[in-house]
Amino acid sequence: MAQTVPLTKFSGFVSGESKAEDIIFNLADAIVGAKIPSADGSDVGNKWKKVYESMSDVWVTYKEMTRTGVQGRYKHTDGKLYDVLKIATNLPSLTKTQDDASLVDEEGFLYEVSSNYGNNLTGKKIQVVSFEYIDSVGITQSVIVPGSLVVILPEANSQWGSKVYLVKQVHVKKNGMKVDKLDWNEFELLTELPKDWDYALTQSGYKFRVEKNRYIVNGYYNYSDQQPILAEKYTFTERYYVAEKTSFTTPKVVLKATPDVPEGISSRDYFIMFTQPQNFAGGDYNYFDCQHGVGFVGELSKGDPSATYKGICSPSTVSPGSTPVVVDQTAAEAMYEQWNDPEATKLYTPPTITWDKDFDGVTELISPASHFFYGRNSTVKWLPNKKRRPDYLVAYHISVNNDRAAVVIEGDPSPNIHGYYRSFGYFGKIVPFNDHDHIGNFGLTVGMGDLKQDLTGYTKNEIRTDLNPDKYAQYGEYTSNGMDSVSLLRTRGNVLYQAHYPAFITQLPNYPDVGSIPKELSKLVLDKDGFQKSLWTGKYHASPVYLVHQAEGYRGYMDGVVAIYDQNLVNLDELIVDTEIPKDNNNPAAGNWTEVYKFFSIKSPMNFFKQSPAPDLVTIAILKEIK
Repeated sequence: MAQTVPLTKFSGFVSGESKAEDIIFNLADAIVGAKIPSADGSDVGNKWKKVYESMSDVWVTYKEMTRTGVQGRYKHTDGKLYDVLKIATNLPSLTKTQDDASLVDEEGFLYEVSSNYGNNLTGKKIQVVSFEYIDSVGITQSVIVPGSLVVILPEANSQWGSKVYLVKQVHVKKNGMKVDKLDWNEFELLTELPKDWDYALTQSGYKFRVEKNRYIVNGYYNYSDQQPILAEKYTFTERYYVAEKTSFTTPKVVLKATPDVPEGISSRDYFIMFTQPQNFAGGDYNYFDCQHGVGFVGELSKGDPSATYKGICSPSTVSPGSTPVVVDQTAAEAMYEQWNDPEATKLYTPPTITWDKDFDGVTELISPASHFFYGRNSTVKWLPNKKRRPDYLVAYHISVNNDRAAVVIEGDPSPNIHGYYRSFGYFGKIVPFNDHDHIGNFGLTVGMGDLKQDLTGYTKNEIRTDLNPDKYAQYGEYTSNGMDSVSLLRTRGNVLYQAHYPAFITQLPNYPDVGSIPKELSKLVLDKDGFQKSLWTGKYHASPVYLVHQAEGYRGYMDGVVAIYDQNLVNLDELIVDTEIPKDNNNPAAGNWTEVYKFFSIKSPMNFFKQSPAPDLVTIAILKEIK
């Protein structure tokens, strides 16, 4: 037996369907799980690997802040908040106006006088220097009155209807540990102040008359009326915590490809990442993002992301992109400290993804996100919900070998006969014209939806390179967006992610939106209804899809993909190609290798064929099998 091998590489073919919310995972599983046949009928090893898969996470981080002039407030057992006061520090040094004699006696008392001249004592006095009390564990504590913090609490049994208590500024942390802190609005009740303070601090403005006198100096009366302010409301610089904008990740899956290379050349790994766009608050189930890059390293999240906000923030305020409202400062502090302590055991660690860096050590080697569309929003005004649901189905067809995956996806037309797309995507290596073109030979292109805000959420301006340089011009003005061109990893000149455009064998190029075609040439534009297979060959004629760079020229062609006119063919038709290569040179009866291509009438308003000689007429067929 002298078995031969066809020029085109064997491919596995998988068809299926998925809920929109699961499409990236099911598509990845289909590629990784595809059986790839060989010439002798056995399966070759599928080298596509799924190296990362994550669902959506939402978590909250916090920022430490300070604010000045915050009124201290004590929370009593009745659940109410009471203003904290600070005893004036000048009380022990008060003196008489006439002779500077101290108004405070040897025992530390300051005496009240009446409003009549003559310094007539009322019988009221207050201790303004110090006093002692026995604490909860039986230890005698001495208190310096000036500068002490106090609070006035209602007391029905008190002569004055309230009592004055000494308080201390403390902070009880999340773990129950009590610490002395002057930057936290939390106070602990220690003991009652001497009872005369109950009266003194019930006076208007916390004033206490200590001198009311009239005396003669140089033949004239001098008047004195001292009413020092005993206490003022206590304010301080408070430390507090605010939530930062809610962090979130959306579902992602990353595939590793290791394309075949000629003997003597080291194989390399490349990566394709599928990302479901924001899937909260209704989500977007019209498309998913695709990117390709090198040097992927991913770490999955660990722990429960809800632990970063449950019991800390108001639940209704936690959503992607919003700023949550903190309702428990102590819990927020604990989460902040845990998050910023490298030694602490984390309740949650977010996922991380990194890629190899460019020569600058900063720019990651990953292509701009390309939007792979299968559906669009409805524009029917009276519909209450114009978006596609996550449980709507998406059909897929995949031709896969170890070099590439050619994919067609199609949204379910049932919800809206005009609201779905049939889009083509290509991921991987192309067949190079130069046998040494392998290192930078990997890329992607996908089909996008209408560039109308109400249909897809995107406009032309949002994918233009000049208007979005941070997205689409990191690698120069010809960086590919992967939608109206093919993005390949490197050019021969080592330029990253450059646009390559399709070329194929065609008759007169047809640009229906660019002027009129000369009358004498108009007949060469194929008639949509009358054009059939060639009357000379009895066959439909297709062309390889060559890829061309505007400076470096023709580079190669897509593997297992042909361009064909979308006329008088039905979607999913199968086209059989006789390769004219015998299966066995010693056995003519075995026949020739035949390639079977599955035809797809592509219905995506934006794709790489839009930059071709026949942007609205040519579509594709992808290799189903070789037999």
